Parts: sequence; C-alpha cells; structure tokens
Amino acid sequence: MERKTKAKKKHEEQGYIFIVAVIVMVFLLLLVTPFLFQLSNDSILATKSCKSSVALSLAEAGIERAIWELNYGDMSGWDGDSSERTLTISDFQTATGAVVGDIEISITDPEGDYPVVESNGRVAFGNSQFEARIAIVELGGFSAFSFGAFGNDGIHIDRQITLDSYDSRNGVYGGVNIGSEAHIGTNSTLSGSVWIDANSEIKGTVFSGYDSDPDQVVSANASATIYGGKRSLRDVCELPSVTAPMGLSYRGDYSLDDDSLDTINANGEYGSFSLGSNSILTIEGDVILYITGDFYMDQNSVLEITSGASLTIFLGAGGFDMDVGATMNNLSLDPSKLLVYGTGSFNGEIYLDQGTAFYGAIYASQGNVRLDASGGFYGAVTAGNVMIDVGTVIHYDKSLLGQEILPSMGAFYEVKSWQEKK
Repeated sequence: MERKTKAKKKHEEQGYIFIVAVIVMVFLLLLVTPFLFQLSNDSILATKSCKSSVALSLAEAGIERAIWELNYGDMSGWDGDSSERTLTISDFQTATGAVVGDIEISITDPEGDYPVVESNGRVAFGNSQFEARIAIVELGGFSAFSFGAFGNDGIHIDRQITLDSYDSRNGVYGGVNIGSEAHIGTNSTLSGSVWIDANSEIKGTVFSGYDSDPDQVVSANASATIYGGKRSLRDVCELPSVTAPMGLSYRGDYSLDDDSLDTINANGEYGSFSLGSNSILTIEGDVILYITGDFYMDQNSVLEITSGASLTIFLGAGGFDMDVGATMNNLSLDPSKLLVYGTGSFNGEIYLDQGTAFYGAIYASQGNVRLDASGGFYGAVTAGNVMIDVGTVIHYDKSLLGQEILPSMGAFYEVKSWQEKK
C-alpha cells in the first residue's frame, strides 16, 4: 500500500514536471518567435537592400552607356527616332557570365543640346518579383567660363593687374556687387607656367594643373598678392574645340571705309572683316558672324552692339587685332551679349587693346589671347595661352558660368543634373 502511494506520488510529480516543462517551452517559444521572425525579416530586408544596390548600379551603368554613345558612338542601332531613342539590355552579365539583371535606357531629344537620359535597372527578387531603381540625368555642354582667366598652357600676368569678381545678374559692378572669386588656372604642370608680376592682385585662387605642385607651377613676384592661395586642379580641364554654325550665308570680305557708318542685323560668313579708322559699325538684333580670315579694327573705330542686341563672333584661321583707340562697345553691359570664339582651326592671337570698358567673353582653346584693357575687362577669358598686359583690370562676371560650349558647337555632353529614385 505504501509502495503504491509512493508510485502514485512519483507519477504525479512527473506529470507536474512535464506540465511545467511544456509551459516553459511554450513561453520560450512565444518569447523566441518574434526574434526568429525579426531575423527572417532582417534577412529579407538585407537581401532586398542588396538587390536594390545592384539595380542602382545597373541603372548607373545604363547612364554611362548612353553618355558614351552620345559622345563617341552611333545610335542608329537604337530603337526610336530623333525625338527619343531606347535600348534594352536583357540578362546583363558579369565578366564571369553570371546574369545580373536588365537595363532599360531611354534618351529624350538625343540629337539636341540638352538631352535627358533615363535608365531603369531591374534585378530578380523572390518569386516573380523585381527590385528596380531609376537614374535620370540631364545633359548639356561644357561650361566655358568657370574661371576669370584660364590658359590651357599657361598665364602671364604683367605688373599692376587686378582681378576680382561680380555678378551682372545682381546689377552693375560696384558696391556690394564686388567679390573675390576671380579664380585663374591652367592645365599645365610645368614650372613657371603661371607668372604673376609685381603689385598685381588676384582676388581668388590660382590653380595649377592636375596632380601638380602649385608652388612649382605658379611663380609670383614678392609684391604680388593671391588672396585665395594656390591649389592644383582636381581633374584635367579639357577644352573642347569649337565648330562654327552651318548654313550661314557667305557674304565675301567685309571692309568699312574710314570715317564711315554701317549697320549689320543679319548673320553671315565672311572671308575677312575690317573697320577703317574712325568708322562706326552698329549691330542690331542677335547677330552671328563667322570670319574665316582676319578680323581687324583700325584706330578709333567702333563696333557698337545696341542695347537688347547680341554679337557672337566665330574666328577661323585668321587673326583678331584691335589697333590703338579701337572700341567694342556693348551697350547692354551684359558680357554674355558679346562672345568671341576661336574655332578648332584658330591658333593665332586675339589681341584686345581697348582703353574703355569692355563687356564680353573670349574663348579660344587653340589660340592665344592678349588683353590690354585699362578701362576694365568685364567678363572672362579661356584660351591656350593668356597674357594680361600691365595695368589691365579684370572683373570676372560669375553669370558666365552658365555660358556653355554646346554639343552642336563641338563639345562633349556633360552631366548637368543627376537624380535617382525607385
């Protein structure tokens, strides 16, 4: 009897332990399940995030492909026409042959100066699901005037030169509209490529060529002042060659006699272009002149651009010379209304000798520019070599940052804005 009682008691204890064990296991299971779920969810999110990164890389690769095709390739094999071109790259593979995903690329206005590229990268994820990312890029041309003065091969600044900055969008130069962002630079890495003579002031930074020693490239007289110091460029600043517009009416040689008056209000291509002494040529409307030969302004001649008009000059294989007292008079006081471009065939000199204020910008990637503008040069200059004569005052207009060498003028497409989205 006692033995049965003990067995029964032991059996009850075992049952109790089993119940407690079950309760503990249920409790632990309830406690662990959220963690297991969280781990599983974290694993899914991590995988999804990885796939999203891969999809973004594919989208970016599509953008790079489109830019390369626009600059160097032939898009005739793409679907579409001049309004839109598309390309689908299915089952994009790595170098080892592994399939990564798909890329869908579209280019709006592929033959224009400002095309928009949209690239969609897609990667398989889960059962019949895809992780997708989109990159959208707006393209444009080369910013021709990022510096107050830039010489691809070098810059020589004579005595008593002053360079500062302003922004014509904020009004005329003066007062609070005077800044210290008149940066100058060169691509050259050679010793002494930039020379700044006595008593000159550079109210900005002086940049030497990429990966160079600025102290070796930039030489300055002890009395010269560089407010922004010296630095090397982050990258080589490639200067594109400019092409002249097509389809301009050929008008032969232009010659305005001494003491004469004339007006030009239409575009044209000329063999040579000269203004006699004391003559006045007025530009009305938006005029483009392509001059394949020499451009010459004799003593005291005036080329006047009326307010509201603009003049763009493209220079061919000739030279550009202004004699003593000659004046280019931009009445709008807006430098973007007077632009002088040396084309790829121009390797001569642009000599600007003006005693009154000059409002304009000069670009000659293969040529040389010499400035003698004691009355003030308001604008910017970019050239193969730049020489600034004694006493010249340069006021860099920051509004010229938006002035581009467009792809239709010979520049490569460059990224102007970039956005990414799902």
